[in-house]
Amino acid sequence: MLPVSDNPQNNTLTGRLRKYHSNFYYVEAEGTLFECALRGLIKKEGGDVLVGDFVELDSVNAAAGTARINRVLPRKNSISRPKLANVDRVLVVYSLREPIFDPNQMDRYLTHIELAGITPILCISKADLAENDEELARIRDLYECKLGYRVLFTSVNHLADLQPIRELAEGNITVLAGPSGSGKSSLLNALNADLQLRVGEVSEKIARGQHTTRHVELLSLFDDSPDTLIADTPGFSNLKFTYVLPIQLEAAMRDFAPYREHCAFSDCLHVDEEGCAVRENLASIAESRYQSYLDMLAEARLYKEEANSTSQKQEFGYKQLDRKGKESVRILRLKEKNRDASRRTRKQQVSLLETDEPHDEEADQDCDYRDDEDD
Repeated sequence: MLPVSDNPQNNTLTGRLRKYHSNFYYVEAEGTLFECALRGLIKKEGGDVLVGDFVELDSVNAAAGTARINRVLPRKNSISRPKLANVDRVLVVYSLREPIFDPNQMDRYLTHIELAGITPILCISKADLAENDEELARIRDLYECKLGYRVLFTSVNHLADLQPIRELAEGNITVLAGPSGSGKSSLLNALNADLQLRVGEVSEKIARGQHTTRHVELLSLFDDSPDTLIADTPGFSNLKFTYVLPIQLEAAMRDFAPYREHCAFSDCLHVDEEGCAVRENLASIAESRYQSYLDMLAEARLYKEEANSTSQKQEFGYKQLDRKGKESVRILRLKEKNRDASRRTRKQQVSLLETDEPHDEEADQDCDYRDDEDD
């Protein structure tokens, strides 16, 4: 159910953002889909407004179906790629074939969602293209038996495979995330033929799917269940980890849980540290998973270096204050945009407006400033 606006007497409504497209926000409130602009203050504050957000609307014109987003209500969670808020389930959809299953990319999606505080579910599409049962068993053994993720094998040619997705989606906001060509739109069309989502072909040249979904939108999966919403999202071929610190990335790796407490150092990253219990037990960790971790860690370390470099840039300097007849002192010199205008500058500014008044500079000679560049 939607939360109730706390200010109903001021022509406001509360609804959920269902789609963002072509600089317009489409918000469902009280059974109506409003085309909305964004309040200027939200833009100035630089806040994100995400599909799935609950928002308060004002300037409501029910006849025209327009309104303005006045504020964004608190979220329970959010993910950045794809950009969504207040998510209940995330199904990472990855095809077994066409394009072929890529463990490194799968690990990136799983870790990205784990970092958002959401437990992902694996959905291996086109499972009917498996060469044999052992191929599927290896995937289940790693991701479900060893790591604890739920794994679903699906095919749009076997509708019975889709029943678990129906049950998971009921009454929730479910997101389908995965690379282009993995079969997200095809799965949704199989769940509800009325959606009629456009489906693209996989390029033989680059072995990747073509982008058919261009924006994020919450779709009603079942006509008789308005609270059951599912999101088809644009595919991303490569998720980078240039937004998290190495220690955050390490904490998201389930593989390390049985061993990390036994490492000699609490901030061990399991690369070359002495007394690392994780590296001592690499035989128990899938080689593909550890290699994925090293690849993601390199990106996280780059982010940390850039963050440290930015934070160490001095936002100020110093200057020497020579006081007549007294010992000079070293004082803070702020950047131009952060400091108040001097008395001399203020008087000069006034003199430009009052040209008939002579400007007396003698009062401004109390102190003589000179910059000290030895910062």
